[in-house]
Amino acid sequence: MAIKIKYKDPKPTDFGPTDIVINVKEGTIFYKAESKIFKFQGDNLNTSSDLVHYDATISALKGIFKRPGLGKLRVEGEGLFKFKVGPLASIEVGGHILPEDSTSPIYDLGSLTNPWRDLYLSPTSLHFVKTALGVGASRIGTTFIIGGYRKETMGEEETLTKDNVTDLKAGKTITTSSFDLGEGDTNKSNIVRPDGIMHPTDSSTYQKYTTTGRVGQFVDGTLFFDQNRNGDNNYIALGATDTQIRITGTITASIDGGSF
Repeated sequence: MAIKIKYKDPKPTDFGPTDIVINVKEGTIFYKAESKIFKFQGDNLNTSSDLVHYDATISALKGIFKRPGLGKLRVEGEGLFKFKVGPLASIEVGGHILPEDSTSPIYDLGSLTNPWRDLYLSPTSLHFVKTALGVGASRIGTTFIIGGYRKETMGEEETLTKDNVTDLKAGKTITTSSFDLGEGDTNKSNIVRPDGIMHPTDSSTYQKYTTTGRVGQFVDGTLFFDQNRNGDNNYIALGATDTQIRITGTITASIDGGSF
């Protein structure tokens, strides 16, 4: 048996079944089995990570990849720990996918230039983890981290469920608070609490709710209908100085117990 040294990949005619060829430039080893040629890629011990190229299919019952590289990734065809890349470039994972532990979120799923097309979720919920800014020394649990002014995970969350999305699409609210509306309407939760409701095409026409005990309706920038019971106020004002008030039907009223 002979060991041959070359500075490029050998040709089939360069060696026989009893020879081994080493490409010292690329760190690869070649040998023959009958009429077939096989190639090994060596591990460069002078680097922390290597890129290994295979120009053929790799078949194995199990593969374990340790750091550096893919971390503790376990690859199996079946079983609880399953990482499968199929013919349609699909990946099946039997277990959680978690980012590396950090005090604040630093990893993304997709990006502005490489977004995912569709996202399919169970109907339970999306969980939005709360973060807050810390100054200098920030408490995480019982531990202090000394550092800069940054956002850090607080261990609190808000959720958004499929039912929430269905209600929003139907024009309902998703508030969890209930209120009594008077006249026998109690424990109502389909309630909005806006600062105002604006006309869809005219930003000067809107209803305003910014003052306690007062509702104002503005038309073309003018306070046109004012209902006020704030403090000592108790009045309803309708129209502007030149407004015509047109009423169709009968008006009835009482003054100090009398009528007209």
